[in-house]
Amino acid sequence: MSDIRHSLLRRDALSAAKEVLYHLDIYFSNQLQSAPLPIVDKGPVELLEEFVFQVPKERGAQPKEQTKDSVRQIIFSSLFSPQGNKADDSRMSLLGKLVSMAVAVCRIPVLECAASWLQRTPVVYCVRLARALVDDYCCLVPGSVQTLKQIFSASPRFCCQFITSVTALYDLSSDDLIPPLDLLEMIVSWIFEDPSVLQVLLTLQLHLTEKNLYGRLGLILFDHMVPLVEEINRLADELNPLNASQEIELSLDRLAQALQVAMASGALLCTRDDLRTLCSRLPHNNLLQLVISGPVQQSPHAALPPGFYPHIHTPPLGYGAVPAHPAAHPALPAHPGHTFISGVTFPFRPIR
Repeated sequence: MSDIRHSLLRRDALSAAKEVLYHLDIYFSNQLQSAPLPIVDKGPVELLEEFVFQVPKERGAQPKEQTKDSVRQIIFSSLFSPQGNKADDSRMSLLGKLVSMAVAVCRIPVLECAASWLQRTPVVYCVRLARALVDDYCCLVPGSVQTLKQIFSASPRFCCQFITSVTALYDLSSDDLIPPLDLLEMIVSWIFEDPSVLQVLLTLQLHLTEKNLYGRLGLILFDHMVPLVEEINRLADELNPLNASQEIELSLDRLAQALQVAMASGALLCTRDDLRTLCSRLPHNNLLQLVISGPVQQSPHAALPPGFYPHIHTPPLGYGAVPAHPAAHPALPAHPGHTFISGVTFPFRPIR
């Protein structure tokens, strides 16, 4: 059929259509001599589509590209999946250089393969790749972070996985494990452009409920919250003499919003007492007080013991609302400028 197609390509549309029908007449006549019911092969059908119905040959390009993508993913995985042997150091070193170069020249296929690799590889290796990229684009050459920033439109999937790896890399336990300002600003810009890193928490409850995991699987570990809150408290102490009350208040608002969404969706499981103890170290913040002390509708899931989060699905409509335990907080001022509604999207850095 390929020879016939090359011949048809040299003809005008009408002549090519007639020639196709002529060849098909011969083709099926020969088939009927050997079988009562001829089998229509893919080749004749493609000739009909291309030269009678005028469907371009490029219609088959997408499946071929998908096949190439699958092969590329398999090869990438074979090359760089950790094996727990001495070759892993060389493997990770080469991977870091490859992905760094892919960022520099914006090679989308490599970035997509790296995104899949990050999604299914143990966190210890993901952190090593994240460290290599941060070193290359945030530490070695000033201003090179702009190159990393620009790949968001090319491969949002890679950027999402990179953010996840970076949050595992920086646990705020020491000065070396606090993210550079350029890196933070870049990630914030990504999230502002597409807040779906964050909105996944809003759909999490449905998926966990469908799989009977709601209240059983904490995706955000409470132990990870401890260093985060401690770091926020330390920074608040440093900023306090600098008349940065508005910045501190905004940071605490964002923390409260993230906590509320995480708990309401079932991503963060903790007792109210543990949460109050943790947040008691922070400066006073109205929204945060409502999150940790506001009304809680007890979960219908029998697996959850009393006093556990989630559920926070009946929050007050605003700061001016009366808390569930007014006697416990008699001096809390009203703050009508904000709302506290479950399900609101917050385009800020996720907590993992």
